[in-house]
Amino acid sequence: MIRNRNPFPVRLALCCGAVLGLLAVTGCEYDLKPLKGADGQTLVYAAVGKGGAPNSGIVLTRIGAVVIDPPLSPTIGERINAFAWAKSKIFWDNLYKNQKSAPSTLAPPVLYVLNTTYRGSHSFGNRAFDKSADFISSEKAGKKLADIDENAKMREVLKNEFHVPGVENQVTLRPTITVEGTMSINTEDVEIKFITMGDCVGEGDAVVYLPQQKILFAGDLVIPGFVPYPKGRTATIGNWIAALDRLEKLEIDVVVPGHGFEGGKDLIAKQKAFLQALVAQTQAAIKAGKTVEQAMKEVQLPNFGTWANSNEWLAGNVRLAYEELTKGSSNSRGQGANPNAGTGAAAASAKGIEGFDGFGDK
Repeated sequence: MIRNRNPFPVRLALCCGAVLGLLAVTGCEYDLKPLKGADGQTLVYAAVGKGGAPNSGIVLTRIGAVVIDPPLSPTIGERINAFAWAKSKIFWDNLYKNQKSAPSTLAPPVLYVLNTTYRGSHSFGNRAFDKSADFISSEKAGKKLADIDENAKMREVLKNEFHVPGVENQVTLRPTITVEGTMSINTEDVEIKFITMGDCVGEGDAVVYLPQQKILFAGDLVIPGFVPYPKGRTATIGNWIAALDRLEKLEIDVVVPGHGFEGGKDLIAKQKAFLQALVAQTQAAIKAGKTVEQAMKEVQLPNFGTWANSNEWLAGNVRLAYEELTKGSSNSRGQGANPNAGTGAAAASAKGIEGFDGFGDK
């Protein structure tokens, strides 16, 4: 699971290439927003996709930057890499300026890429970091990331349905580290928790939580304002709601959703309200004797009618809820979400993560 790393000059070449990629990127545009501090004075940034494109995140540490969910394509991943490199240099220079000494090396590049999901919209940018980073996902997501057939399906969806440029012949990368439970990356500057949440939006979802900053990168578990894309998903809405219950118990000031603008903890409540309404209205249709086809046509959620893609994708979400409520998946019987996952005996820290004091070969 651990790879040997190339020497630092190769990383420098990679980062210089990423700067060129910043100039050449096409398609989706991104705004880099500092979180819990001013630009250049904070450790955490959100790369927010315009028009609802998938969001990404950057966390700065003195052992190297950490990137969360490089989206959509290697070209856009290069742009996120360029963002990370530029902000890491500012952090690095300020670190040594405060110590009143000159840095002995260039700022380290991206050391870890954390994938909250296997879905290509949040992981096809991984390839931009292949020369410098280890890739971390849940075990289930890792299997999907390594699946050639799954890659082909995701590539076709991004290309044909969402018209994302630069995904032809691209594949996601097999993770170098997989986790079940909670893995902590502890540095002198920040603690980063990668928390697996089980099957929610899809198989093997996860979130990234920064307890000191009280920031949550929620991935697609939280996307208020956007009706979830239904194709290729499993019927695990009950587990999704249970996962949101867990997240609400965390101390959170800022939530970065999978799509849309960052906000407060209320974004979690808004997402849960949508799912609860979906389940309630679908359950009412079932009790009224409606078939799944009838329910898909008739169930409406007027309080969420303004959410993006409501007309196109609500029916698919109704179908998923109907299947779960009538077929009785393990998640709807309460066996999917583990309320103790990520704490106590359920927590699992990957070996070799905590306590790194450098960014050389591991």
